[in-house]
Amino acid sequence: MVSIPTRAVNLTRQLVAITTVLPDAEGAVRGGELTCTVRLQPSPASRTYTVRLTYRHGLRPKVTVIDPPVLELHSDAEALPHVYPGDELCLYYPGEWKHHMLLATTILPWTTEWLLHYELWLIIGYWAGGGDTHATGGAVHYRPNRGA
Repeated sequence: MVSIPTRAVNLTRQLVAITTVLPDAEGAVRGGELTCTVRLQPSPASRTYTVRLTYRHGLRPKVTVIDPPVLELHSDAEALPHVYPGDELCLYYPGEWKHHMLLATTILPWTTEWLLHYELWLIIGYWAGGGDTHATGGAVHYRPNRGA
């Protein structure tokens, strides 16, 4: 059976989907790149974070926290867990996100989940969100996945 290749979602459609889910989101599509700023609160007891999402077809979506400007570290940590260089959040395994998916229903919920795990990490001292260990510096403690 022949598989039909999927098409990337138009960047303007991506932005419309984001602003439909989060009406206060601010964004634009310029020069083939979507840039969007959203405010996310992982739980009613959480602070509100401002994150910047940038996406260009052919590249992975990039998410960084811009407010607070520097994320706090756990007292035993030397680096943030689960981030790429430049404090870009690691939200999914390679290949898990595809260009035909809406950012509003994948990347943004995954960002909220990352922020919740970050807040838990600040309290308990280990990353309970699963994934691979790839801190950009000092030691970060990861709790093994229950199913692993």
